[in-house]
Amino acid sequence: MVSGFLGSGAPLASDLTLLSLWVLGGGAIGGWTMARRKAFPRHCRWMALVTWMAVLPILFGMVGPWLKLARLGPDVFAQPTTVVPFMHGLSGGIAQFLMMYTVVRMNWRQQWPPRRPLVLMRVSLALWLLSIAGGTGVYLLLYG
Repeated sequence: MVSGFLGSGAPLASDLTLLSLWVLGGGAIGGWTMARRKAFPRHCRWMALVTWMAVLPILFGMVGPWLKLARLGPDVFAQPTTVVPFMHGLSGGIAQFLMMYTVVRMNWRQQWPPRRPLVLMRVSLALWLLSIAGGTGVYLLLYG
C-alpha cells in the first residue's frame, strides 16, 4: 500500500479522496456564489460538473471500504473506528444522491418535484458540505 502525501500515514487513495472532495466542496461554494450573483446558467453548468465529478472519488476511494464495513453486519457498531465511517458513508451517500437528484431535476427534468426547488438546492448543498466535513472527521479519526 502506497502511503499518502498529507503526512498522516494514510493510504494514497485516502489522501487523494480527501483532497479532491475539499476542492469539489470549494467548487460547490463557488457555485452557490454564482447563484447569489444571479448567474444561473453558469451556476447550473458548474454545479452539474462539480456534482458529477464528486462521483469519481466516491466510487474509487470510498465505496470499497464502506462495503467492507457493511459486510461486518451488527459488528460495525462495536467500535468508533467502524461505526463512524459506516454512518458517514450512509449519510454521505444520501447527500450525494440528493445533490445528483437536484442537478438532474434542474437541468433535465424540471417537471420532477418539488415545484419550487430552492429549498432542495439549499438542503442538498448543506448536507453535501456537512458530509465533506464528516469525511474529514473520519480521516482524522482513522489517520490523525
